[in-house]
Amino acid sequence: MNSCKEILMNDFIEKLKSRSPLIHNITNMVTINDVANIELACGARPIMAMAPQEMDEVTGICDGLNLNIGTPSEERFEAMRIAARMAAKKNIPIVLDLVGVGVSRFRMDFVMSLLDEVHVDVIKGNLSEVKAVMEHGRCDGGVEVTDTAAESDAKALACRAALRYGCICVITGETDYVAELCDEADCYDNNERSVMCITGGHPMMKRVTGTGCMLSGLICAFVAADCDDKYGAVTAALSCMKSAGGLAASDMAEHGRETNSCHFIKPGNAAYRDRLIDAVYHICDGDYELM
Repeated sequence: MNSCKEILMNDFIEKLKSRSPLIHNITNMVTINDVANIELACGARPIMAMAPQEMDEVTGICDGLNLNIGTPSEERFEAMRIAARMAAKKNIPIVLDLVGVGVSRFRMDFVMSLLDEVHVDVIKGNLSEVKAVMEHGRCDGGVEVTDTAAESDAKALACRAALRYGCICVITGETDYVAELCDEADCYDNNERSVMCITGGHPMMKRVTGTGCMLSGLICAFVAADCDDKYGAVTAALSCMKSAGGLAASDMAEHGRETNSCHFIKPGNAAYRDRLIDAVYHICDGDYELM
């Protein structure tokens, strides 16, 4: 890891420990437990309210709002609208995860209406999801990446999305791209100054459902810990997750060599998920030297 990014990440981890922000997650039903655990691992406090009737009260006491459209319904989308309005009213940072936004018109229409109504601080998605939002198009591969782009094109897409929606844009993948909020003069197709590249991680991260959902929870926690430097917070969260991905794989490989017994089930993606959360815990606790 780049030493500057490591220093930045450690600074935000200290802020997380000091503030222990309360994060309201209206997240993917498939990964609620994982999101809660990874937020606890980094020092934040998760809360999961779902009913529209309690959105104002719950969101109003929180430090961050994490919205994930991965398992949509009319009631959940209405709850997200109410929560987002309260968060905007109280200047509580909002992270919006565009999970499968191009899969259906139902998801796309909700995201477009929400972005029209409230200011979102961070939008996050893979290349196909961010492209779909920018073009009001479809993602034929569900929640998987179906599009490819050169680094310069991915940076340009992130920068245009940040400009259009007045927020930080994160495009996740083998390399993560983070575009900061910038003015029109600074954001153009060949611009690289306003986009940070975060590398690392491990291919096993693609074999676990919900690593992206966990990342959104991590981003929201880091941002809530310091709303004055949201771009730095997002970069720190991505660096933490990439480092944890590599450490989890190394730990699993090491323990996998401990026995050759035919009765031993070698660790797979379920074990990797647990090690990923553990790695975030130990990184934030200062126990691991970062890769």
